[in-house]
Amino acid sequence: MVGRGGKSVILVPMPAKKLGAVVLTAVVVAGSALAVKNISFVDPRETVYKIADGDTFILEQNKQTVRLFGIDAPEKDNCYGPESYSRLGKLLKKGKVQLKEPVVDKFGRIVALVYVDGKFINEIMIREGFAAYRSEPGSGKEAMKAAHEYAKTQKLGIYSSACTDDTPPDPKCPIKGNHDLDRDEFLYLTPDCPYYSLVTIRRFEGDRWFCTGKEAESAGFKVSSACALGTKRNPKSITP
Repeated sequence: MVGRGGKSVILVPMPAKKLGAVVLTAVVVAGSALAVKNISFVDPRETVYKIADGDTFILEQNKQTVRLFGIDAPEKDNCYGPESYSRLGKLLKKGKVQLKEPVVDKFGRIVALVYVDGKFINEIMIREGFAAYRSEPGSGKEAMKAAHEYAKTQKLGIYSSACTDDTPPDPKCPIKGNHDLDRDEFLYLTPDCPYYSLVTIRRFEGDRWFCTGKEAESAGFKVSSACALGTKRNPKSITP
């Protein structure tokens, strides 16, 4: 099985001393290095102890962290973050969770398809606009992809104009501050930068509008390397 980040993950069920429990030994292969982690959880259902955010929660037994596979919810301080956190709490409040196709990520968290009373929680969070879909191989891919298309078409939640837009609210502040999730970098582009028109501001991912480059840099953003192409044509395209 291939886990998040392209690492091979082998899950080996092993008997546990605790009645009704299963221990999974996850062997994560990264180059020549092997990392083995034992993960216990009640099979087939587990009680939720605490909601961390819109895509992560903690199990009662052993206080293990679980992340919903294939989705990415806003951080609590980003657009729609509080709503996403609240919605996941309500979905998991009743009944016990069932984890399907669990794997282990590089942070040691269980990543799984999550069900409560037969309801596919990952798909619900995406369909209702509380989380973005991150394409991953797995049995729930098609359902989550369809949910993503529905939420975008209906402009629900994170895809509403409150969280996603292409036009600056203030024409005097057209600089796009973009959070590159793949590299976890905060970059900004001015209107003269190549690819500027291709960047959509997604506030739920930490994107922001800025009036000046100096303002963007003060907020922790740095100019995108793509803008260097623009400065060769127009040295004034990036104004601090």
